[in-house]
Amino acid sequence: MSALTALSPAELQQLVDELAAAPDGWRDRVRHEPGADRVCIELRRDDSVEVWLICWLPGHDTGFHDHDDAAAAITVVEGAVREERLSLQGAVGTTYRPGDTVTVPSRAIHRVRHAGDGPAVTIHAYSPPLREMGAYAPDEETGELRRVVVGGKESLRA
Repeated sequence: MSALTALSPAELQQLVDELAAAPDGWRDRVRHEPGADRVCIELRRDDSVEVWLICWLPGHDTGFHDHDDAAAAITVVEGAVREERLSLQGAVGTTYRPGDTVTVPSRAIHRVRHAGDGPAVTIHAYSPPLREMGAYAPDEETGELRRVVVGGKESLRA
């Protein structure tokens, strides 16, 4: 995919903010499934961007991951989520609530998890569209941090 088709972080932020401000385009698709993982619903996909509606319940957590060469923007439309970036000093995080938007640079290692008591709903945009993601976990024998490649949009449904 050509870098010329990728949206900038500012454009991604504008896109998710506009979608959040127009709930008629997604509100009827919100679905929480107690006892299951996050519900991820694709709202849009083209050559330059893909957009997902993600529904969270207490305990939901993406684990540390990257989006490979895709940048991202996340806006909260209901409830709260906490985004944490992995650094050598440990995870540095911020809790986001309705109306808050965060951008994530390509190759950043981060996690998003539910925060608070009630359900949460977020809108995520990725550009270029996800081809693959890296999931991070310590090696069971050595304790070293390892990256495992997982499919792009399929990993959102996992």
